[in-house]
Amino acid sequence: MFSYLDAGTGSMLVSILGGGLAGIGVFWKMMRAKVTGKPMPMSDVDEDDADDSSHN
Repeated sequence: MFSYLDAGTGSMLVSILGGGLAGIGVFWKMMRAKVTGKPMPMSDVDEDDADDSSHN
């Protein structure tokens, strides 16, 4: 027997699917970096750059 699914349930299912796909992508990226020995790139902005911009 089918239950009633409202718009909130559909939105929740889409969020779960998107989060799962993002998690799988991060997992594969980390595993590829571990196998190849290349480090994962970090953020383009480091702490020193953020401090320098305030001293114009």
